[in-house]
Amino acid sequence: MSERVARLLLGLVVAGLTAGAFFVRIPHFWADGATYHAMAWSLAEDGDLRYDYDARDIFRIRREIPSGPQGIFLKRASGGLRLRGPDGSFGLGRVSDPQIYYAKAFLYPLVAAPFVKLLGTRGLFLINALSLALALVLGYSELRRRAGPALSLALALALILGTVAPLYLLWPQPELFNLGLVAAGLVAWRRSRPLLSAVLLGLATYSKPYNLFLALPLGLEPLLVREGRPFLRGLGESVRRGLVLAATTAALFGLNKAITGELNYQGGERKTFYGVFPYETHGVTFGNSGEWMTTDRLGPLVEGKDEAALSRRTGPLRPAEEIRRSFIRNLGYFWIGRFGGAFPYFPGAVLALIVFMFPMFPGPRETAGWLALAALVVSFLFYIWMIPDNWYGGGGAVGNRYFLNLLPLSLFLVPRGRELLVAAGGILAGALFLHGIWRHPLQHSLRPGDHAMRLPFRVLPPELTMLNDLSVFTEAWRKKRPFGDTEGDPHRHWPADPTSYYLYFLDNGSYGKEDSREGEGFWLRGGKGGEVVLRALEPIRRLSLHLSGGPDGDLVSVSMGGRAQTLSVGPGEEEMMTFEPGRGFPYYDTFLHLLRFRSRAAVTGSDAAARPLGAFVRIVLDVDRRQRQPSARLLLAEEGIQAPADLQAALPGVGLQQLLAGGGRDGKVLAGQVDPGDGLPRAVLLIEEGAQLGVGVEVAGQGFDRRAPFLARVSLIQQLRFRDEGIRSHQVDRAGAP
Repeated sequence: MSERVARLLLGLVVAGLTAGAFFVRIPHFWADGATYHAMAWSLAEDGDLRYDYDARDIFRIRREIPSGPQGIFLKRASGGLRLRGPDGSFGLGRVSDPQIYYAKAFLYPLVAAPFVKLLGTRGLFLINALSLALALVLGYSELRRRAGPALSLALALALILGTVAPLYLLWPQPELFNLGLVAAGLVAWRRSRPLLSAVLLGLATYSKPYNLFLALPLGLEPLLVREGRPFLRGLGESVRRGLVLAATTAALFGLNKAITGELNYQGGERKTFYGVFPYETHGVTFGNSGEWMTTDRLGPLVEGKDEAALSRRTGPLRPAEEIRRSFIRNLGYFWIGRFGGAFPYFPGAVLALIVFMFPMFPGPRETAGWLALAALVVSFLFYIWMIPDNWYGGGGAVGNRYFLNLLPLSLFLVPRGRELLVAAGGILAGALFLHGIWRHPLQHSLRPGDHAMRLPFRVLPPELTMLNDLSVFTEAWRKKRPFGDTEGDPHRHWPADPTSYYLYFLDNGSYGKEDSREGEGFWLRGGKGGEVVLRALEPIRRLSLHLSGGPDGDLVSVSMGGRAQTLSVGPGEEEMMTFEPGRGFPYYDTFLHLLRFRSRAAVTGSDAAARPLGAFVRIVLDVDRRQRQPSARLLLAEEGIQAPADLQAALPGVGLQQLLAGGGRDGKVLAGQVDPGDGLPRAVLLIEEGAQLGVGVEVAGQGFDRRAPFLARVSLIQQLRFRDEGIRSHQVDRAGAP
């Protein structure tokens, strides 16, 4: 193939991607699409990033998407700059009253805004198509430096398009935009344009902060000893590149602060909203709706170390051993997991990595390849350590959408002479895993877990470390279905039943939770296999499966913890099998077990086509209840009761309601934790004793789950010692686990 033919074919692919953007229609939002869509439209029509109190923004969205901006992220902040005064006159000033802003990075919607102004929402899809086309063209140009036109084109198609990336053309969010930025930054580095590379990678870092590690090749290359260049000169060049990258990123975060009053677009008072949106209807505000979704720090909260950081805006504390075990599992899940593994969704990139790393595949390895490998390994380890329960992008993702940022690194990992092997292997593996997604990208975007219920995905392990966020659980009937009293009553200090549990239904091998005359359980789909994740509150000593035969009986095989059993059960009969599975995999202070079922029922009768039934399954647990340390939380004040004498002495004249409203010495801190506008029907002030005394507020109010209260901790100015004999101690189980 000649260069001219290769470029012609590449041009046709780019034209096809661009033309396809004009035919995209989405029926509703998923993942982060609502936020970026709203930001682009707000910039295009209003010239700002505010969510308006007059609900103009929400009405504009519903005009196009009647279901509204499901999953939109908003934050409440003040201190940003304004260009108009209260009377409408022009003049630079600072916003003093809290405003509602969109809570995502503004770079992608800012670039898309002119296209949205001209083309409507198609402008977002056009930016996606142009970004993917840019990555493809730059990939071809980089590969062309060491291979012929035909091999370079085939390899570029395998690495960029022979992946899950084309599906994200339909997503109005910056996955492909970031891919294009990273590809442009890395290719600029290879073209000896380091400052341009630093700017582009700085933009990518603002858009997704974890992209900082992709600049490692840019920063490390000058430090490598080269003949005739002193080390100090290389160090100076490395620093120069780093300063340009840092200045670019800092400028964008600074602009974010100028607009909203806060540097971190994911921090502060940030919520996500479903169903009900602020100010759309009377009485609905930011304070009394939505769910807290704040990222003020990196990494999970660890027991014994991060108690002071715990609040209603954070996730719960996790034992250090649990995080360590998740990290070990994620070392494998990241590459071969069913829902987010790199190999099934980016096969060409993984094959390039394997060929580069193993000496059984001869061929020269360039310095650029080793630097790209370093960036890939550091990014991989960072993702699984800092976000062990969501390193692939959340419940609506198809494959690991964060890996799209890493994908351009694969361009430098193919050894010279091994292009055909990687291209052919990548295209064949991509076709094997992704052909259904390529044919029906919108369907799989709307139902992101369906593909993982079929072969060959079913042979891969489900990522138990990310159980709550697996894409199959966008259907509510599959996720965390309680069996027994799993919550207890925290307000009355009644613990949950330790033998209760949750079930997660990973596929269509069953019909989900149902009740029968025997009790709570689930029906197996006759003649099919299925997987169920059991989440126990305590370590399991023995698990009993009670199987009741359906209309035609059943032959049921079950495997769990490396053991397998088969049992025949007649129509209406009940049989039992038992397992001793051990403690299981720890997950948010609970224990996970994967059960695999196979029904071999030969279903007949009139109902067989509509609802073929195998056996009805009930699970009964015998557990080893753990001895918990007594809680140090003391109930000190309830609604209508003034604070005890010692607390009043520390905060003179301040009652409970005043404290909740922000009065007293710690008023600013408490006001930041509890919104007076939430309308608290019940509030409890807690003091927690320990190395550092803390105050917490346990709230069950409108917009919160009454079964899962939270503890928001802040520090008192001085140590308090309570001598009130009337104070009673109550043991409170850990609450707030997802």
